[in-house]
Amino acid sequence: MEKSKAHWKAAHPFLYISIVLMLGLLFASIFFKNKDQPLIAAAIMSIGLLLLQFSLWIPLPRIYQSLLVLLILMSWGMAIYLASQEKNLIQLPYPKTWVEASRNWVIQKMNAYIPNKEANGFALALLLGVKSDLNKTLLQAYTQLGIIHIVAISGMHLEIIFKNLRRITQWLPRSKFFLALELVLVLLGVWWYTLMAFASPSILRASVFFSIYFIGKYFGQSNYTLNTIAGGMLIFLLFDVKNIESLSLQLSYGAVIGIHLFYPLMYKLLPMDNPLLIFLWSNLCISFAAQLTTIPILLYHFHQMPSMVLVSNFILVPLSNLLLYGLCLLVACPPLFGLCYWLGKGLAQYILWINDSIRFIYSLPMSSSLAIEFDQIQVALYYLLLWMLYRWWSKKQAQYLVYAMAVIVAYSLLKLFSRL
Repeated sequence: MEKSKAHWKAAHPFLYISIVLMLGLLFASIFFKNKDQPLIAAAIMSIGLLLLQFSLWIPLPRIYQSLLVLLILMSWGMAIYLASQEKNLIQLPYPKTWVEASRNWVIQKMNAYIPNKEANGFALALLLGVKSDLNKTLLQAYTQLGIIHIVAISGMHLEIIFKNLRRITQWLPRSKFFLALELVLVLLGVWWYTLMAFASPSILRASVFFSIYFIGKYFGQSNYTLNTIAGGMLIFLLFDVKNIESLSLQLSYGAVIGIHLFYPLMYKLLPMDNPLLIFLWSNLCISFAAQLTTIPILLYHFHQMPSMVLVSNFILVPLSNLLLYGLCLLVACPPLFGLCYWLGKGLAQYILWINDSIRFIYSLPMSSSLAIEFDQIQVALYYLLLWMLYRWWSKKQAQYLVYAMAVIVAYSLLKLFSRL
């Protein structure tokens, strides 16, 4: 437990820095709209550096130091916003030749051992994000059921790669040299797969998240999840500040935050010993926790939500994870004794069975979307109530439940009298 705000900021630096930088970005987006943006950005950054130097040389009371750090971070946030309007702040070279050779090798192996067109298109979409041969009607069914993330390369896929790389490297001795070697091998594998999957924004976010987490763990730092998420957002802002407006980024980080905050609370509600029941309950809790924090974003942008989203995620996510393990095994399997042939044939039948299941669920009358519209005020109130619920549930602070009820009553009265 942190004893003060200073302790909290010291324990969660990325989270604190990202929050203040966001304030700077918001301030700049509102008040700076002229064309002298690079000059203004340079001036703001210079002021920020001067303030930083001033704070290092001259001892100040704690409250003034905190205010000074706040001003420095806000000035850098404004500078990032203004300097990145014309082009990205940072650009990195892309190893196109090596990555394309690796990707083409995987595609050729999938084509050789999963010749069925529908199964092959789905396998390539799931494994590499290649959607050119994916059935359009099937893709619409996945979208309508709220499980499009299954065929969009994301953190779910990278987590499997990351965990299996860790299982392999854990056999290495635990000396300093081999720990450093493990760090290099795991990060190299994660980022190689990311580039093979066309480095889409969703998998890039997951790669940055795992990289920050694993590097921090190597150096013995705190693995506070919200701090790691904030660190990833900072990196994305440095590359392209417009990422903050991305709907996929909002949904991705919203889901991760929801799972981090609410999954442990839900999972503890029903303690059990049966491994199968534990797996099913854990999967249901993950799906529900992710939906809690992403529903208002969907309702604000699309004014509807899939009615079968919990059911379809509960059923299809474990099945797709199993399929991804099988596809990874097929890629790694040597072409000996017909192993690849039989594995590819079995995976093709499994894919077709999953797709038939999706079509059946999609054909049900209850699978149609629910039309619910949220405006900005309702989104803000939803997250305010969700935060109060979390405080009441996790910290056992009953007053937050009272606050939540008061907000609901006040909003209901305002809506009631506004219609009279």
